[in-house]
Amino acid sequence: MIMPVAGEPEVRATGGQVDVITMALIDAAYDKNENVRDLIGTSLYDLGRKQPVMVLSSLHSYLIRHAKLAQGHRVVLLSTIERIVKDTIDDMPQTLARDLIDLSLDEMTRSKDIVPDWQTAASNVLVAMGTRFCNEVMEGLHQKFQPGVMPHFFVVQTLGSLASANVYAMVPFLTAVLGTMLPMLGMAKHDNMKWVFAHAIAKFSEAILDYVANIDKAPDPTVKREMFSGEIYSAYETFFKVWLQSKEPKLRLAVVEAVGHMSHILTRDKLEEQLTQLVQGILGLYKKQPEPFYVTQSLCMILDAATEEESTILEPQLDMLLNSLHPGVCAQPDFNNAMSVKNHNELLRCFTVIARSFSDRTIGFLMQKLESGGLVNSEKNRIGTLEIIKHLINSAGPYMEDKKPLVVSGLQAILTENNNKVKRMFSQVIIAMAHHEYLELEGGTLMVEFIVRQCTLPNSPPAHTPTSPTGDYGKRSPDPDFVTNEMLRSMCENVLQLVTTTIECMERVLWPYILELLGPPQYTPAFGSIARCAAHLANKKREANDEDYMLDYEVSVNIPKPPAMIARLVVMAGQPHAGGGRGQHILLLMKGLSPNLNPDLVDLWDAVIPKLIQFLEDCDEDEEKWSQKTWEDLMLKMLSKSMEVVNDDDWVVEFGTEMGKQIPLYNSHPEEKNFLYKCLGVIMRSCSNKQFVQQHLDLLFSTVKHTSQVEREGCAIGVGYCASSHLDTVIAKLEDVAKKDMVRKSTGFMGLLKDKSEIDVERVKSTVMLCHGYLTFYAPITLVTSRIESSILRSMNPHFSNVKDPSVKQNLIRAVELIGKALHPSHLNAVFEFSRRGELITHMQEYIKVESMSALHSETRALAMNACSTLVQLDPKMNEADTFDLIKVTTDSVYGLPAHGGVGGKGKEDSGGEGDKGPQAMMQEAQDCLNSLLKEVLKKSVTPDGLQEVFKHLEPWMVSTQDHERERVMHTALEIFNCYLEHLEFGPLSPTVFSNHGTLLARLTPRCTDPSLTVRQVAIDCVQVVLKIGLRYEGQPVDHKDQMVEALTTLKERVVKDDPQVLFSVVSDLAKVLVKKVPTDQLLPFLDRLLQGLIDVHPHASSGACVVLNSMVKTRGSSLHQQVRDVIDALHVKLGEITVEQTKKGTLRTVRTMATHHLVGVANALLNKPLPFDENLVECWKILAAETQLTTNLMDHLLEIMARHVPYEEKAVKDRKQRPPRTATALPMAASCALAEILQVPETEEVVISNYHRLFSAVMVRVGATTGVKPPPKDQASSDQKPAPKPKKKDAGTVPQKKELDPCDQAIETLQGFLTRSKSEGILELMEEEGGWELLKDADKFQDGIMLLARGLATTNVQHVAQVVACLNSFLSSLLEPQRVVVVAFFAELINQKCVNDLMLVELLVNSMLGRLVDESHIVRMLCIRGLGNIASVGDGQVHKYSTTVLSAMMAGMDDKEDPDDHITLEAMGGLSKILAEVDEGNVRAILINITLRIRPCFEKEKSSVRAEAFKLFGNLSRFGDGPSKAPFLEQIHTNFISLLLHLNDEDDEVKRGCKSALRQLGPLIGSDVINDMFQKHLLEEANLHYGEFMNNLAKALLQKNSRRDDDDPSITDFSDKINFYVMGCVSFFKSTWETVKGNAAMFIGFLLGNLSQDKHMAISKEHVCGALIQLLKDPSPHVRVRAAEAMSLLHEY
Repeated sequence: MIMPVAGEPEVRATGGQVDVITMALIDAAYDKNENVRDLIGTSLYDLGRKQPVMVLSSLHSYLIRHAKLAQGHRVVLLSTIERIVKDTIDDMPQTLARDLIDLSLDEMTRSKDIVPDWQTAASNVLVAMGTRFCNEVMEGLHQKFQPGVMPHFFVVQTLGSLASANVYAMVPFLTAVLGTMLPMLGMAKHDNMKWVFAHAIAKFSEAILDYVANIDKAPDPTVKREMFSGEIYSAYETFFKVWLQSKEPKLRLAVVEAVGHMSHILTRDKLEEQLTQLVQGILGLYKKQPEPFYVTQSLCMILDAATEEESTILEPQLDMLLNSLHPGVCAQPDFNNAMSVKNHNELLRCFTVIARSFSDRTIGFLMQKLESGGLVNSEKNRIGTLEIIKHLINSAGPYMEDKKPLVVSGLQAILTENNNKVKRMFSQVIIAMAHHEYLELEGGTLMVEFIVRQCTLPNSPPAHTPTSPTGDYGKRSPDPDFVTNEMLRSMCENVLQLVTTTIECMERVLWPYILELLGPPQYTPAFGSIARCAAHLANKKREANDEDYMLDYEVSVNIPKPPAMIARLVVMAGQPHAGGGRGQHILLLMKGLSPNLNPDLVDLWDAVIPKLIQFLEDCDEDEEKWSQKTWEDLMLKMLSKSMEVVNDDDWVVEFGTEMGKQIPLYNSHPEEKNFLYKCLGVIMRSCSNKQFVQQHLDLLFSTVKHTSQVEREGCAIGVGYCASSHLDTVIAKLEDVAKKDMVRKSTGFMGLLKDKSEIDVERVKSTVMLCHGYLTFYAPITLVTSRIESSILRSMNPHFSNVKDPSVKQNLIRAVELIGKALHPSHLNAVFEFSRRGELITHMQEYIKVESMSALHSETRALAMNACSTLVQLDPKMNEADTFDLIKVTTDSVYGLPAHGGVGGKGKEDSGGEGDKGPQAMMQEAQDCLNSLLKEVLKKSVTPDGLQEVFKHLEPWMVSTQDHERERVMHTALEIFNCYLEHLEFGPLSPTVFSNHGTLLARLTPRCTDPSLTVRQVAIDCVQVVLKIGLRYEGQPVDHKDQMVEALTTLKERVVKDDPQVLFSVVSDLAKVLVKKVPTDQLLPFLDRLLQGLIDVHPHASSGACVVLNSMVKTRGSSLHQQVRDVIDALHVKLGEITVEQTKKGTLRTVRTMATHHLVGVANALLNKPLPFDENLVECWKILAAETQLTTNLMDHLLEIMARHVPYEEKAVKDRKQRPPRTATALPMAASCALAEILQVPETEEVVISNYHRLFSAVMVRVGATTGVKPPPKDQASSDQKPAPKPKKKDAGTVPQKKELDPCDQAIETLQGFLTRSKSEGILELMEEEGGWELLKDADKFQDGIMLLARGLATTNVQHVAQVVACLNSFLSSLLEPQRVVVVAFFAELINQKCVNDLMLVELLVNSMLGRLVDESHIVRMLCIRGLGNIASVGDGQVHKYSTTVLSAMMAGMDDKEDPDDHITLEAMGGLSKILAEVDEGNVRAILINITLRIRPCFEKEKSSVRAEAFKLFGNLSRFGDGPSKAPFLEQIHTNFISLLLHLNDEDDEVKRGCKSALRQLGPLIGSDVINDMFQKHLLEEANLHYGEFMNNLAKALLQKNSRRDDDDPSITDFSDKINFYVMGCVSFFKSTWETVKGNAAMFIGFLLGNLSQDKHMAISKEHVCGALIQLLKDPSPHVRVRAAEAMSLLHEY
C-alpha cells in the first residue's frame, strides 16, 4: 500500500476496520487482471452504497494524498466515485459534495495536456454531481472559466455535458456562460479547443430548444428562444465564417452539428441574411467529409428552420440545393452500413422539407431530371429521382395535391424504360400513385399498361446460353442488386392484383379498360394476371348490378367484340396451368362477362363453369388426377354445347371466323394454337356452311407450322373433327395438299441446292400422314371401311419405305396406330379382316430395327410397338413365325438399352416433339409399350404353349448381369402372367395340364433373392401368379383364395430389406409354399431347372436356390435319395469358395449329415488349425459340438491343456517397476478358441452345467492371466500343427488377410460364451451394467472385473461357490502374479458377499487373506486389505471374532511403507469405514482419537481420492460420537469443521461428495437443529450445490442464538462463541496450495463477519483477519483476489 503523506486531508472515517479495508481496496483497484479490477471496483461500489461518506471521502483523500498515482489507477477510482455518486447523491453532505467537486475540478484541470481517460472520468463525476449540486459545480467551473483566459478543454466539455444532463438548471446559466465564452472563440487557436466550443454550444442550443419545447414543465416560463438569439448569432459568425474552413474533419463535423441546432435559435432576419452563405457552406462540406450523415442532418435542420410556416426565404438557394441533394439520393445506400442508410433517409427528408414551400419547383426539377438525356439519364439518376417522387407522394400529401397532373404526365417518360432496376422503382412509384388517386387522371391507364407489360417479361436467359443470333450469352450481372425478369414480373403481378383488390378508387380506372388488354398478342404472356383482375371486377360488378357493368361496345371500341372475346378466352383456357394457373381466372372472367357476351350463354356457363373450376381445384390438390386431354375434352364439350344453345348458324360462322382471325396471335404459343385448331375443328363439325368449312380447312394448312409436332397434332385432330361431318371434303383437301405441297421443288441450278425444299416437303408430309390417321379415327364408321384401302392407304403407301426424316416416320406410325384403332371391332361394332395388316407390321419392325441401341434418342420404337399392339388385335391371328420375329425384334430393342435409356439427344423439331421427354421417361414409355404388345400377343393364345412362346424370349434376359435388364424383363413377366391368369378360360379343346408349371417356378425362384429389390418383389409377385394359374388348372374357381398362395404377399413386404437374414427367412417361407404346391409330376423338372439356379451369377440368387432345394429335398426327397447326396457332396467340395451366407449354411447342414461317421477325425484335424479360426472352421466346430458325448470328451481334453500349459512366456526386465512383456503360448490359446466355439452351441448346455466349477475357474484364471498379454508369434505352432494349405491360384487373390487375435479378448469371449451357455444371465447382466468386460481388459483394473464375477457368482449361482473356491485354491500359491491376483480378488469379493453364509468358508478365506499380507506383490497385499475389510459384511458374530485382527491389519496398512501411490492407505481407510460401521463403541474407544489424528493429514493430501476417503471415514466415525467419547469427538468435529466446509467446494467432485456425506453424518452431533436441517436438505450427494448461497445461509445459521443452549450439555453449542475460532481456521487456509480452497476461505470469512451482529464484533480478531484478507489482494491467483475483494465488500460495518 502507498503510504499517505502527513498533513493531507483526513478521511471521514468510521474508526473501524472497514476504513482499512476500503483503503486496501482503493490501493489494489488497479489490478493487472481486468476481471479483478472490475470486481474490486464493484466491491468499492458496494461499500460505497453502505458507507458513502466514508468511502467517498477515502477516495477523495487517497487521490489527494497520492498525487503521483498511476493515471489508470486514478481513472478507476474516479469512475468508482461516479458510480457511487449517482446512487447516493440525494443524501450527500454539502461539504463532501464541495470536496468532490473541488477534487474533480482539480483532477480534470491538473494537466494542461489532454488526457482523455483521466479527464473524462473527472468530468463525468462533475456531471453526476451537477444533477443535484448544479450551482456548486457551476461555481467551481466558473473559477476555471474566467473572461479573457482560455479555459481547459474539459471545462468546456463539462459545461456542454451538464446542459444535456440538467436542462432546467443549466439554461438560466447559459446567458452568462455564453457571455464569457463568446470572446474566447476568437482566442481559440487549436482545433481541439474549437471542437469543444462547438460541441458545447451545440449542447447549449439543444438544451435551449428542449427547454422551450417543454416550457410548461420549466421552472421559468418566461424563457424564449429570442433571449439567446444574439449570443448564438455571434457564435454562429465565428463558427461558420472561420472554423468551418478548418482542415480538421472532426472540427467541421462539430461545427456543422452546432450550426444545425443554432439555426432554429437565430432570428428570422438573421437566418434569411445568412442563409445563402450557410447553405453553400454546408453543401461544400460533402466533398470534405468522409461520413456525410452529420452534414445532411445539419442541412435538414437548417432547411426545417428556413421553411417554418411555409417561408420562402430559401428560394434563392433552391436550385443549388436541389442539384446538390439529388446526386446524394441517387447514390444508393449500403444497407449493411447503418450510417449510410440514415444519411439516405435524411436526404429524402430534405426533399420533403423543401416541398413544404416549393412543391412546384421541386416537382419541375424532378421531371426535368427524368426527361433530360445524357449522363443525367443514367440508371442511378433515374432510380434516385423516382425514389424521391415516391417519397414525396407518400410524405408530402397536402403540398402535392395540385401537382398530380404534372407528376402523371412527367412520369410518362419512363414508360419506355428498358432497365429492370429502374422499372422496379417505377412500379413502386405507381403503387404510391394508385393509393393517392393519381391514376384517375389522364395518363393513368398508361401506368397500368406499364405494369401489365412487365407481367409479360420472359425468363432471364441462363448463363452460357446464347440469347441472340450473334451468339451473345446470358450472364448474371455482378451487381448484387441485379433485378431479373422473373423478379420484376412477379412483383408486377402482385402490384396489379394489389391495386385491383385493395384500392377502391382504382375500379374507376380499370373498368372496363382492363378488358382492352385481353386482345393484343403482346399481352398474351400476362393473360392470367389480366384475367384475374378483370374477373374480380366483372364478378364484383355483376353481383352488385353496377350501372357501369354492361358494356357499350360502340363507346369502348378497343374492347374485343363478343365473338372475338369468347374465342380468345376459350383458347387461352385450353392451357389452364400456363401463365401461373390462368385457367380458373379465365373461367371466372367468362362467367362474370357472360351477360355482356351473349345472353343465351348465361345459364349454361353459370352451370358449367363452376364445375370446371372445381375440376381444376381437385387436380391442384391431387396432381395425379390431372389429364390435359380430359380437360380439353371438357372445354370442347362446353364449346359444342354453347353453339347448340345459341342455335344460330350465322353466329357460329361469325364465331369461327373470329377464331380463325386470331390464329396469328398464337404463332409463338404452340400449345394454345394446338387447342385453337381443335376448337376450329369442332366449329367446322357443327357448321353446315360448306364454304366456311372449305375456307377454314385451307386456313388450317396455311397457318400450321409444319416443324412443330404440337401444332401438327392440333391441326390433324381439327381435321379429324371436321371429317366426322365432312369426310369426302377433307379427303379431297388432303389429296390437294399432297399434290401441291408435297412435290419437291429445286431451289438452285440443276436442283443441286434443294435441301431446304426437301425438309419443307418432309414436314408437310408429316402433317398430312397424321391427318390421315385422325381422319380415319374420327370418320363415320359406316364409311371408313370402304375408304381405308381405296383412298386412305392408297395415299399413304408410297411414303412407308425409305423414310429418313424421323418426324415423318413417327407420324406415319401414329397414323398406323390410329388406323388400327379405327378398324378394331369395338370401334366398328363389327368384324373386319384387315388384309394389309402384315405389311404394316413389317414396316413397324423395320423402323424398330434401325433404332440406335446405344442410347434412346426418340420415341419411335415406343410408337411402333403401340401401333403393333393395335394391329395384333385385328383379325386374322398372326402365324407362329411372324409372332416369333415380332417378339424377338421388340424385346431385343428394349431390354438391351442402357440404364435409364442412355443419354437422349435430339431437339423437339427433329425428334417429332418428344424433346420435352427425358431419356428415362422415354425408356419407361418403351417398356410399357413392349408389355402391352406382348400381352396382346398372349391374348391370341392363352395356353401353356402360348405362354411359353412369349416366355422363352424373356428367359435369357432374366439372368443378365445388369440390374436394369433384369428389372425390365421381370416387370414384363409379371404383366404377361397376370394377363394369362386374367384371360384364362377352359373350353372343350383347352389344355387341362399346366405343363410348364414347374419350370416356370424354378426359373423364378432365384430371382426372389435377387440383389435388386425391384426384381425380388416382382419375382415374388410372379411366383404368386404362376401358383394361382396352377390352382386354376387344378380345377379351382376364379375367386378361390388359397391361404398359402395369398400369404406370399407378406413376403413381398419383407424383402424390402437387403439383410441376408431377412432374405433367408423369406426364401425359407417361400420354400414351404413350393414344397406343398409343386405337383408330383412337376417335381423332377422343378429340381432339374433349380439346380441351374445354384450357379446363378448373383450370389443372393444362388443362395435362395440352395435354400429352396434343401427344403424340397428334406421334405420330399425320399424318392430322390441318390440325387440329394450328389447335390450335398458337390456343395461340400466348394465350401471354401462359397461366400454367400445362406448357401454356406445349406452346405454345412449337408456336412453335419455326412460328418456323423467321421466325427473324431474331423475334431482332431480342427484343433491344430492356424489362429484365428476362419469362418468355415468355426462353423465346423459348432457342427461337431452338437453331439453331447463328443462335447464331454472335447471339454475334458481342452481343460487339461489349459491347466497343464503356461498361458504366456515372460521376458525378464532390469527395472522391477516396469511390467515385463508377456507373449501368449499357442496351444492353450487354440484350446480356448475351440472351447469358445463349442460353447456357442445350445446342445452343450447340459455338459456345461455339469462341469460348471471346472469351466468357470479355468476360464476366469485364463482371463486374468492373458490381460495385457501379446498374441503368439505367427510362426509359433505346436508339434502337431501343420501349415495351412495354400489357396489355389485362381482363389489366391480372394483369401482375406487374417486379423491378429488378442489373447485377452479371446479369453473374455470364451468366458462370455460359458456364462451364456450355463444360463448365468445374472452374471452377464452385472458385467454389462458395471462395465466389467472393459475392466477385465485393463491390466491395471482387471481385478475389479474379477470382483464383479465373484459378486455375480455369489448372488446368482450360490450352489457352485464352494466348488469354485476349491478349484481356485490351488492357484493361490501360483508362481504367476496375475493368477494370485485373480484368486485374492475373487476371495476378497466373496467375503464381501458374506461367503454365501458359509462360516467354514469365511474362516478359509480369512486365513488365506492373512497368509498373503506379506506377498511380494503390493496389489495382492492391497486386495488382502480389501478382503479383510469386507469382513464387515459377513455379520456381527464374525466381525467381533476378527475385529482385533482386522483393525490391526487396517492400521498396519495405513503405515505400509511400500505404498508410494497411497493405494493401500486408501483401501485401509475404506476398510476401516466398513469395520467401524459394525463394531461396538467399546472396541473403538481406545483408538478413536488416534484414528481421527491419523486421518486428519489426509484431508489435505494431493491425491483427491485419498481426501475423499478421509472425509468419508471421518463422517463414519460419527457413530462413536454420542457416548463416552462424545466430548473429545465433538472437539475433533469443531477442529475439522472448517476443512470440511471449504472442501465442500473442492476442485474434485468425489471430494465434494465425501464432504457432503461427512457433514450429513456429523449434523446430528453438531448441536443445532437448523444447521443439521440445512446439511440434510442441501448436501445431497448428487444434487448441485450453490456453494456461495449455501455458505452465506450457513453463516447466518451459525450466528443464530441456539434455543437448545445448555451449559451442562456440551453437544448443544452456541456457535457464535466459536466464530472467531472458525474465522481463524479459515485464515489458516489462506496458505493452502489450492486456489479454490483459498478463495472459499476468504468468501466464508466475508459471510461470517458480514452477518455477525455488531455486538459480537469485539470477539473477532478483526485486525488480524482484515490484514490477512488484505494480503490476499496480492495473491498471484486472480480467483483468490476476486474472492478476497468480495469478502471485503461485506465488511462495511467493521
